[in-house]
Amino acid sequence: MTEKQLLPIGTLLQNRYRVERQLSSGGFGNTYVVRNINFDERWAMKEFFMKGISERDGQTTSVTVASASKPQFEAQRDKFNKEARRLRRLRHPGIVHVEDLFDDNCTSYYIMDYIGGGSLADAVKQSGPLTEARVRQLLPMLLDALEYVHNEKMWHLDLKPGNILLDDNGHPVLIDFGASKQLGVSGAQSTSTGMTYTQGYAPSEQVDQNLDRIGPWTDLYALGATLYNLLSGQAPPLVSEIQESEAEAFAFPSGVSKQMRQLVVWMMSPNRRKRPQSVAEVRDFLQLGDTMGARQQPTTDDATRMPDDATRRRSNNLANPASQPSFWHRLTALQKGVMAAAGAALVAVLLFVLWPKGGETPEGDVEEDSQLVEDLDLEEAIRDVFPTTATDKPCTSPLGDYTYTGPVDAEGMPHGMGSATFDDGRSYDGPFEHGTMQGKDARFRMQNGDVFTGEFRDNRFYNGRYTVKDDGSYFQGTFKNGQPDKGNWYDKTGKRL
Repeated sequence: MTEKQLLPIGTLLQNRYRVERQLSSGGFGNTYVVRNINFDERWAMKEFFMKGISERDGQTTSVTVASASKPQFEAQRDKFNKEARRLRRLRHPGIVHVEDLFDDNCTSYYIMDYIGGGSLADAVKQSGPLTEARVRQLLPMLLDALEYVHNEKMWHLDLKPGNILLDDNGHPVLIDFGASKQLGVSGAQSTSTGMTYTQGYAPSEQVDQNLDRIGPWTDLYALGATLYNLLSGQAPPLVSEIQESEAEAFAFPSGVSKQMRQLVVWMMSPNRRKRPQSVAEVRDFLQLGDTMGARQQPTTDDATRMPDDATRRRSNNLANPASQPSFWHRLTALQKGVMAAAGAALVAVLLFVLWPKGGETPEGDVEEDSQLVEDLDLEEAIRDVFPTTATDKPCTSPLGDYTYTGPVDAEGMPHGMGSATFDDGRSYDGPFEHGTMQGKDARFRMQNGDVFTGEFRDNRFYNGRYTVKDDGSYFQGTFKNGQPDKGNWYDKTGKRL
């Protein structure tokens, strides 16, 4: 774009926003760095300017449009204003915030946060592909921002490295919601206009303009394409190339882990039903969030395979313990008889200990002592009297199947300090509570060698340190839904990133 089509440096708008620098230009707008002279604050300003249709009057800086193009200009300008209003409603550290919206120079502008670290596209262009360790630092934050957008019943629809900026702490921030769509209260798309898209980052339902088929899976396809570009430095394969060559359409560098390759192939499945359907499912696969739900992790042979009904039933049972048979109902008649005899013997021992010595009659304490006996958890008491330990015991958990060694409770479930080795090479050493990985002093080793140490709650990271094997960087702090929440990333020397 020529200098004549951009606002000159020093231009003052609304008597408070002075243009300091020209940042970038696209098909529908120009972006500048401006300063609010009233508060001495720096912001980014986006100007609606349609390439090939808008012109600027060099004398007044006003935007002019030919009469024949006026309806098209106004329709797109309306979308520009809607984008600003949508962003204004979003309040999330991973999403750019809009501060102001106004008309000037016969066009529209909005003021937003200035993010000074450049885009991920700039980073790849300047330094080449990112390391997987760096991508794994960024991914949880991108997932968190994207999930927030989806919870607001919005789809970004133009997710790509160029629309992800880095703030001063190196954290990613989503920008440019110009292509976004929003669902109304009825669940229908609130707009019927066509979708713009970027080749390679858009799945078939978006390219074909099938509004009724877009959803979170559409953005997740774009996120998969973004991950591929960050890891390889190459443009993502087209949908047609993936359909023809499947996994061979991807050319990952040799250093990219098997898990990350599977994730990208899964997210970029041409069939929208075979992609992850929500951010939560991506977290499940990465072991950063909620337990596995309706989908199964991709395998080496088929990164998009759907689980069978038995797998779904098992997942539902794990999520709803009440749906499983009780401990007592799972025992055989012989086991129940042994338990009853052991319980009676234990009660006799307790009565002997509790009964007053020397033949004295208890004074008003018989009812209390009886209640004490009734309140005893016989299963707990028997386990304490007759502790058992399992060796190489096959177990199932929301995190996958594993082999367990350590103490077990009366139901045979891991309980106490034990060790779990998963089929895919992951491992856990730490406390269990009736089959759940829960407690402090836990250590979880990922398949790629990353290690978490700290506290687990409900089979997930809760508070501690997540260390990336490749470069020694680590996150220290608390985890929300199993992913980094409050804390900081540091390099291997302890310097804050």
